[in-house]
Amino acid sequence: MMVIPMRISVLFLSVAICALQSQVPQPPLPQPGPMQPENPLFDFGPLPGVGPDGKPLLPAPMPPGFQEPLPDLAPIQQPQDDMTPGERHLMEIAIKVAPSVVALRVWDEFGDILSAGVGCFVNDTGMLLTDAGLLHPEFADRIDYITTTAADGRNHRVTGWYVADLSSGVALLQSEATGVPALKLRQDVKFDKPMPCHLFAVSEKRGLVLADARVEQDQSLAGQGWLNVRGDESPGAPGSPILDTTGQVVAIVSMKVPLKSWMNFALPASMASYESQRRLPEARPLSSLPKTPKLRDVTGDAAFLGAYQTLTEKKVHAATRKLLALTRKYPRSAECWTLLGLSCSQLGAASEAVNCQRKAVALDPRTGLYWHQLASAQLRQTSSGTPAEETLETLEQATLLRPTDAVTWYLLATRALQEGKTSPADNALRQVIKLEPDFAPAFYLLGYVRTRLKDDAGAVVALDRCLQLDDRNADAWFLKGLIFDKQKAPLKAVEAYSEVVRLQPKHPHAWQNLARAHQLSGNDTAARLAMRERMKHLSVE
Repeated sequence: MMVIPMRISVLFLSVAICALQSQVPQPPLPQPGPMQPENPLFDFGPLPGVGPDGKPLLPAPMPPGFQEPLPDLAPIQQPQDDMTPGERHLMEIAIKVAPSVVALRVWDEFGDILSAGVGCFVNDTGMLLTDAGLLHPEFADRIDYITTTAADGRNHRVTGWYVADLSSGVALLQSEATGVPALKLRQDVKFDKPMPCHLFAVSEKRGLVLADARVEQDQSLAGQGWLNVRGDESPGAPGSPILDTTGQVVAIVSMKVPLKSWMNFALPASMASYESQRRLPEARPLSSLPKTPKLRDVTGDAAFLGAYQTLTEKKVHAATRKLLALTRKYPRSAECWTLLGLSCSQLGAASEAVNCQRKAVALDPRTGLYWHQLASAQLRQTSSGTPAEETLETLEQATLLRPTDAVTWYLLATRALQEGKTSPADNALRQVIKLEPDFAPAFYLLGYVRTRLKDDAGAVVALDRCLQLDDRNADAWFLKGLIFDKQKAPLKAVEAYSEVVRLQPKHPHAWQNLARAHQLSGNDTAARLAMRERMKHLSVE
């Protein structure tokens, strides 16, 4: 093979190009006009949900206590003359029902609150209906006493319990109060379509609130008899009664998802009606509340370990069947719900995954991993799925509880950036870099954010670090070219765009921008060649 000296080969190539140019029509030079905008299409790679070894992330232990303390109930005001008919009707129901609703607080022997929620009287002897999660076996052996606070400020103690069933979600307690007005439990309700309802909730600012909402059957794969409750006013609390337009109880809130854009899970009142009307034994002392299943009982169950192993082996369909059975066996286990959510994600069922992860968060809102998994599931949904603001809120909660998790900070940054929130994205990316100083994609996004914040010098520093770590990042080279264009440094822009077309010959804008940079530097021949390449790739496409 003949080797041509470098100087001769370059000369030969130049002559060949000139000859070729004289034989074919010349492409036009790029016309003056605005530069191509920054590339808005980011490839963030696969979303997390499994560990680096490909195995699903095992949840952290559930801490004792599920709910924040509730404020004392405030009395319902009388109807005002300037109310609309709808507001007046709602107020009349509130006045009728409020005496039957109380705030519940579960205390240990040291005066610390273990859980809190809402209950309602279901007979005139002081029997209270609430959600069984307030008496969860995880901390049942620490319960010393339970107090109730009515809307008129009266306080009573709970003297015993009849039912505390995590499967049905029903808890029936006996209080010291007697002669109290009771609410009627309605059984003949079909929830196959959204049903207007009223939700008794406890607002941090206003005390007892009766809010408008909608309730319907949970149609998801893991619905299993749950109801979805949505509204705009207040998320309520576990045990909050859900009323129809006549003031009868059709369901009770069972799981509170602590998000501003809320959707809670509830259980129909039919099971509670059955339990309250059957012949019950004498009320038992609180010391005899069920002490199982605790977290260790669930995670130590052979069925749980088998389902987990099946999921790690990527036998997703088999794992899903096993996990569905586990959520029926342990419906108040955040661990089971989060694993089922991971399984649904791997099946591509994004909405199902979100539903499961919301249950995990509702059951254990203090574990950051569950917030992380919920955010990952939300990000997998289509544009018609979870609202962007809710996903941002979820990620903020995850970073608050997992401040050393670089992946969660990165997800927060990308989501904030997609929503045009540059300052939060900048802060999140700096947290990523602090935790993972060699993570090139974070430096690229930081460079992009700094351009949005009019800090071109900071952007170049971030992009240089990105390319130092990964010199094949075409997006970083392209963004550097845009910055140099803005700074009227065409030779530097040529260098950056040349790297882009070398790495990505079909880049949609790089050839045109390279041609313009050549033109501005006075090299019309190179500009025409770049435009020829652009037209070639356009014709191929």
